Amino acid sequence: MKVERELASWDEIGKPVFEKEQIYFPNKKTFLYLKSKNWGLTADHKISVISTKSDLEFQPDSISEYIFQGFGGIIYKVENNTLKIYSHQKPKIPSKFESEINVELIEVKNNSEWNKMKENINNNYQEFE
Repeated sequence: MKVERELASWDEIGKPVFEKEQIYFPNKKTFLYLKSKNWGLTADHKISVISTKSDLEFQPDSISEYIFQGFGGIIYKVENNTLKIYSHQKPKIPSKFESEINVELIEVKNNSEWNKMKENINNNYQEFE
């Protein structure tokens, strides 16, 4: 019995961990979703997406989702019908991202600029890690 429990816990190692944040746009009565997937034996792989799909568990789709590779955080701000995304990387714009919400990508050039933005979290800015 003990061996079976230990093996069951080994099965958990490397399983992906998913997170999701739902962003509501009241003017359009619609949502966008920031989602992340972290996996690997030592949890050393991460991908984040901006999606119109609400599923928690996902496989990234470069045709319909904005994809961010790696562990860099995302700071975002909602302004009317626009989602402003601040990140150290600028993902490729998907050809079939179908939403009434505009996504504006702003690449943060250095850590000083990033740290200033983090000071504004909870003052119209949110962070998704």
